[in-house]
Amino acid sequence: MKIFNFKYMEYSKLNFLLLIMMMMSTTITVTSTSWISAWMGMEINLMTFIPLMMMKNKLFKSSNSMMTYFMIQSSSSCMLLLLIMMYKMELNIINMNYINMMIQLSLLMKLGAAPFHWWTPKIINFMNWKNCFMLLTWQKINPLIMISMTKISNLIYYSIMMSTMIGAILGLNQTSLKLLITYSSINHIAWLMISMMMNLTIFIMYFIIYSMSLFMICMMLNNFNIKFLNQLMKNNNYNMFLKINTLMMFLSLSGIPPMLGFFPKFKVLMLMIKNQLFLESLLFILFSLIILSYYLNPMISMMMLNKMNSKWMTTKFNYMNYIFMIMLINLSLMMIIIMPMEQTLN
Repeated sequence: MKIFNFKYMEYSKLNFLLLIMMMMSTTITVTSTSWISAWMGMEINLMTFIPLMMMKNKLFKSSNSMMTYFMIQSSSSCMLLLLIMMYKMELNIINMNYINMMIQLSLLMKLGAAPFHWWTPKIINFMNWKNCFMLLTWQKINPLIMISMTKISNLIYYSIMMSTMIGAILGLNQTSLKLLITYSSINHIAWLMISMMMNLTIFIMYFIIYSMSLFMICMMLNNFNIKFLNQLMKNNNYNMFLKINTLMMFLSLSGIPPMLGFFPKFKVLMLMIKNQLFLESLLFILFSLIILSYYLNPMISMMMLNKMNSKWMTTKFNYMNYIFMIMLINLSLMMIIIMPMEQTLN
């Protein structure tokens, strides 16, 4: 028993150290004033995330997915370093717009945006929920910040539109919750990039709210060890609070009013209409409705299954208190986060 506690303490210390190094590497990239220092921060981030992928995963497939992630990130980093050196040389022979587009291509590959999204579903099936959360949120900060440092080109526009369509269409026939959230995050990448192009404050607001919603979902699924939709319906059949809580979290992630996730999408759509992006805003709304449909199908089935609930559970459970509590949390977070930012924008 003492040996087990010692190993657990060593593991927790190493895990905490790696998380601190990951935060420091992201801080280096965000606060950097040159391309080389931003590239160094991304490499430190890569070297700290790979040990986190290895921990508690002893299967061959998980190590294979780790090597896939390493090969994708290292190849795009080598390409990025070469292009940064060519960009700094400023040769008259080289077209600088072409170099800028190639830098954006390598960053889109690191980000996992369409059409370079194929590696994300391959590796996320063999990761635990905590690593899934870090991959879908924290690991996207560095490439997004470096994309904002470049000159926006047509490649970013095409990637935004493809991410919107691919993230919505490929998630329709999925039964794995990890793949469902992965394809949803590809769609959210499009929202993040287009908000980053127009207003940095709304981009930060969108990323914070998206990370909060995804964190609650990943922690809930991790606690109950749920990986597929049928497990979600089976486990939630015994606890009405878990049903309502899951429904609220998925609705917030998909962006339904009056949930918290609706307001950053609404602000992004207002900015798109103000910048005369009418066709793009229409496509964003249509494909967000597709994402809402494959979120609502399991949720409606889960709420309908009440046959196995016993009578004493239904009589002693006060539904209205929990519904009021969840809606109050969403609306209070909305007031705290949205209102000060709206005052600064106006």
